[in-house]
Order: sequence, then structure tokens, then C-alpha cells
Amino acid sequence: MVVLAHSLGLGLALSLLVLGVRPAPSTSTSTSSLLSFQISSGGNENFFYRDNQTSAQVLLTSPNNTASARRFIAALPAGNIGALVYFLPLSSGTDEQGEHLGLTLLNDTLTSTADELDNVGIQADLLFSRNATLGVTIVGAVRAMRDYVEGGGTMNSVFNYTLGEFNETSVWLRHRYINASSSSNQTQNYKYTSLHLSVPSSSPARFSVTPNTTVNGAPTINIYSSTQDTDFQVRIRVLSNETSLVGLNPSTLFLTEGDATTPGVLVALQRLRNGSSGLADAAQQVSFLTYEEKFTAGGWRFLTYFGRDTLIALRLLMPIMTSESIESVLSAVIERANSTGALCHEETIGDYASFVNIQNHQPELGNEPFYDYKMIDTGLLLFPALAHYFLDLPQGQNRQSQFLARNATLQNGTYAEILERISTYNYARALPFHANQSYNNLLSLRPGQPVGNWRDSNEGLGFGLYPFDVNTALVPASLRAVERLIEEEILSAPIFHVEESQVAVGSVAKSWEENTLQFFEVEVAGEEAERRLKNFVNNPSVNLGEGILSKVGGENETTRFYALSLKEDGSPVEVLNSDISFNLMYSSNVSKELLEHVVNVLRPYPRGLLTNIGMVVANPAFDSNTTNIGILDRRAYHGTVVWSFQQGLMAGGLARQLNLCGMNSSIVMEVDINPVPPSVPSWCSDTQFLQALSDAEKRLWTSIEGASENLFTEVWTYAFNNGTNEFTVADLASLSPSGTESDAIQLWSYGFLGLVKE
Repeated sequence: MVVLAHSLGLGLALSLLVLGVRPAPSTSTSTSSLLSFQISSGGNENFFYRDNQTSAQVLLTSPNNTASARRFIAALPAGNIGALVYFLPLSSGTDEQGEHLGLTLLNDTLTSTADELDNVGIQADLLFSRNATLGVTIVGAVRAMRDYVEGGGTMNSVFNYTLGEFNETSVWLRHRYINASSSSNQTQNYKYTSLHLSVPSSSPARFSVTPNTTVNGAPTINIYSSTQDTDFQVRIRVLSNETSLVGLNPSTLFLTEGDATTPGVLVALQRLRNGSSGLADAAQQVSFLTYEEKFTAGGWRFLTYFGRDTLIALRLLMPIMTSESIESVLSAVIERANSTGALCHEETIGDYASFVNIQNHQPELGNEPFYDYKMIDTGLLLFPALAHYFLDLPQGQNRQSQFLARNATLQNGTYAEILERISTYNYARALPFHANQSYNNLLSLRPGQPVGNWRDSNEGLGFGLYPFDVNTALVPASLRAVERLIEEEILSAPIFHVEESQVAVGSVAKSWEENTLQFFEVEVAGEEAERRLKNFVNNPSVNLGEGILSKVGGENETTRFYALSLKEDGSPVEVLNSDISFNLMYSSNVSKELLEHVVNVLRPYPRGLLTNIGMVVANPAFDSNTTNIGILDRRAYHGTVVWSFQQGLMAGGLARQLNLCGMNSSIVMEVDINPVPPSVPSWCSDTQFLQALSDAEKRLWTSIEGASENLFTEVWTYAFNNGTNEFTVADLASLSPSGTESDAIQLWSYGFLGLVKE
């Protein structure tokens, strides 16, 4: 069954059609309701299951995938643990009929399970088409599984499993957490993850197990039929004694129609509740990623807490979320602030936390969570969300006092005290540029870190140090949000003095708003732009051909855009990019000049970012540094690929700006509830410019519509037909040198649920 996220067309609402997802009942209790659905994505079949015992995603290689190995993955958010197995044909190549090993999950067999030693987990029955053997197998941390898949097939031996009890109908593979005390005889106090293969009573399957006595040697485990049957069943279970998380049901996560205070919110909620629209299925999908303790980023690779992903998803979805679910997000973020005021990017838990603590020479911490604070953008996203919740949305009215008085559970202090620390930290980071508007006073990546914003691959910023989005959008947006919260006496002013005098937060914000964009301005004259463009399309790593240029028009036009980042010497990384979406969604006082850049960005690729299968997030066509053409190509995680959340941020932000003119966007019905500006922006009176902006919005949505079946996934790339000059969706994992693949469901991609297309 394939999930087609939606088919965008004319009509009152953005029509999303989700197929193949079994309806699940939802309740308003504190326990998790049953969720069970399936999604085909990226050459894999993804199965999702959650009940009151456990929550898990299971992935299998799709039957039509031509790979000889069949991959099985189970990922559980409790402890972020699971198992990965590559099943191989027992004999090399194909069988007598020329068929590869077939491996499918039998309908309705995915369910929760329990065991005396390992508390809970999941089980499913797999149907094998022929005899098989276990290839590489990892039992334990999902992060270790991800490292293996995306790290060139390498894994630290500390994650090896142990062969447990076995016979011809049952095999146990167990991994005990690497910090388990060897002196303890109380096995039940250990943390375990187990993989159990067994034979259902009606199956002719049998196991042949040969232990390996060499150091770190894996046993040989063959699976075969004891009869002439070509198809046979094997039951697979993945269990652990981690404590399961309490999921948020769709009815707990989203408002009811009766709570809607605007027409746009009402329509968005009606789509979520109306099964015929298909969005009830999407509501269950995002529900799978949300829990009382925290929201998780995406499955299977990121079924754990990520601060940035959580906060961006919150900003897009907040108008249709309940107070309880909003505060669940905000609490999780605030709780994980460190002593300086920085916010956590990624929470590492379970057995991988043990590994990280050992690497950091702190083995005594055992499997206590490790919080990663290397990103510079996460802390800047919190206050815009807080201000929007308490000051703009009805869900947040009169809730600030009780919320801020809460005592943190992961550290000492009230939320008010922690927020004061965070705001002071952000304020202190912004003061140097306020005092001296030099590029080297902008926020740069932390020393020794190659990443720091959402483009968190080593090459994501084109090896720049000063990200565009952080400096031009997020720093001033965070300061403006703090200013609003201070004015409403929800927060205290940051305590950080400069030369014995306090600088107003609004004054610091204004310095950033008025003086940062100039450093990122790139202009390429017409003839030079055309030369670079032709060189780009003919580059072997791009191979688009010059025929596409006649289709996109704009020959010999001077090209102006904002750089992706600045290098150490302040020179721009001349890569056309989508990060202006952050300015549209978060910034105050957006200028006409910036919006003109938006119009230029939203042109057909390769002159702009728009293809017929989505908006790419980077385009090095005009970069004088031609090495970036190969570095940020369609195989790169943050190259000329499509990230769904960036499309949602661009679409929502563009609608937000048009609504400031007192006119609704021509495409999107207003769902977000924004404060009325003190004055209408001056560019609103330029009808010709408004038409150009509206046309850009239409082009964006046409591009989004071209890959509607991928809308809730993480990222995809393209294949190009030189004959038709058309792009088609391609799987990133099959092209990526590192094997980086896309999650079938991604939290921030569900921001589209908060956008209603007219």
C-alpha cells in the first residue's frame, strides 16, 4: 500500500489524499490509542504500530526493489533502540526460477509483544520466498544502525550482540547495554535489547545455527524450509526493558472544530477530522511521532528528540494544536537547556548514550542522556514560538503564569528562571554586532564544528561559517519575540550590561534587521551569469543540458540573491538557496528588497529553485567556486534536493507576508493567527510588485503539487529526462555516496497540515 500524501488542486481546502492507512480509533485519555498504518517510500515498505504497550516502526525492502539483500529494520522511540538485519539468499545470486529473495510482512501480524526478561516490544510474521541467511545484524541503538547505514558500513564492536539460546525453531540474539555492571548477578537490572526469531506452529521453517568462536565473530544463522514449500513464515520479535513513552492521540494533539476561532483554523481542523479527505490518516501519522514527554523528529532514523525540528514543526502547526500538546513541546525544549542558556539539538538516549559518555571519558554516567548543544540556531527558535503562543493564539491565553511557575524535572529551577537564562544567553550573543556591524561579529558556527544550522551535513553550508538564516532572520526574530514578552510582563529583561548601561532588546534587534542582509548580497552580471549557468548545466555531475535554459527563460539577466553563508574571511558562498523562507516566516519588517529576492528565487530551476517535482534547497549554478557544483549536487543531503519542510516554510511565510497587506494570499487561506502590524508595509501599495509576488506564490504551489505523494517525507532528489526537460522523483539513498536516505514520515513536513490551499 502506498501513501499518496495529497493531490493539490483548486477548492476550498488543500486536498490531501492518503491511501492505504487503516483507520484507528482515538480517545482523549492519557493512554496511547491504537495506531497502525503502512507507507511505501524510497524503495521501502514502512509499517507503523502503537498501542498502550509500545510504539515501533518496521521497515522492509520493497518487493520490487532489485537489491539482492532484503533489509529489516525495527525502530522503537523508547530508548531509541531496535534491530537491523540484512537477509540474504542462502545460495548466491537468484534461485532456479531467476527470482531474488522475497521478504514480506504478513498482513495484520505487526503487534506488541511482551517477555519475562525483556519487558515489551513488537513482533511480526515475515514470509520468505526461499531459503535465506542472516547477513549484517545490529541489535540495540538506532543511532548505531544509522551510523552503519550512512557511515560506509562501519560499526564499533561495542555494539555487537551475543548469541543466546537457540534450536531449530528459535534463536535469541541479545545486546546488553555496554555500561551494564559485570559484577551484578541481578540480570533483571540490566538494560537489554533482544532480537528473537521463531517458527510459527504452521510453518515448515527451520534454523541452522553455527556459533563463531572468534573474537567479535558473528554466528552463521540459516533459515530454510524443512519441506518442499517455497514460501514459509518466520516470526520476528524485537524487545527491550526500556520504559515505553505515552503517545499523544490525534484528539489530544489537535483542537476540535468547536475550538476554532477563525475560518482558516476551522477548515484545517475539519480536514483533519473528516476521513473522506484523507487527512485523518495524516493526523495519525504525525501522532505517531508525538509523546507526552517529547516530540520525535522522524522515522526511522530520527525517532528521538531534536529541538530544531520540534520548534519549526510547532511554529507551523501551532494554530491547530491543543494547549496541552503545545506545552508538551515547549516543556521538552525548556527542560533540556544547559547552564549557559543554550538549547539542546539532539537528545542521545539508551545504549548510544552509554557509548557517548564513555567516549567523553565519563563512563560513570552510564546511559544517562547526552544532550548535544553544538547548533547555533535552536535557541533562537524558542521565543518566537513562546510569543506566538501566549500573545497571539487563543490556546495560550491566561496560561503563562501557571506554565512559567512549573518546576523543571530534568534540572533545577522553574521554567521562568530557565527562560531568563536562555534569553540572556541569546541577548549576549547579539550584542557584539549591535556594537560594531562587522561580519565577524555575526553568529558563526561554534569553534571546531562544521555544522550549526538546519543544513547540518559537513558540506551543507558550502563550508561557510556564518549561516544566512541564523543571522538575517532568527537572531532578530528571537529578539523581537523577547521584546514582546517583556512588554507584556511575561519575561524579565535580559540581565547583561554593556559599559554599565543596559541596551534595549528592540534596539539590538533593529541593528540586526537593518545591517545583516548587506553581507550576504550576491550579484552576477548578465553575461557572466549566463556563462556560469551554461557551465553548470553541462557539468558532468549535473548533466541537464542547455536545452533546459530555453525553457526557463531569462537569458542574460543579471542575477541577485542572498548567499548561503559567509566564509571565514566574510566572502559569500554564492549558492542560490531556500533559506529566505525563514525570513518570510519569522522576521518582522520584511523589506520590499528581500521580497524581490523571493520572486527571483521562485523561478524555474536552474535559474531559480523550482522544478516540476518540488523546490530544491540549494542551487550552485551561479557560484564562481565551481567545486560547489559537485559538492552540492543532487546526491548531497543539502544539495539540489527537495526538503518538504522548506517548501512548507516558504509557502506559509509567503502567505504570511501577503496577509500583512490586508489581503489574503491568492493561494493559501489564512490559518496562522498573526498580530496586526502597526502599519501596512509600504510595498503593499505597489500593485505591480504584489502581482509578481502572487505569481511567485502560484509557481511555488505548482512545484509543490508535482510531488504530492512525497509531501510528508523528509527529502528527495531528482532524475532528469533530457528529451522532455522534465524532472522525476528519485530516491536519495540510491544516489548518495554515504547512503543517506529519507525518512518516510518527518515531523516538520507535517507543517502542511496548517496550510489550507484555496
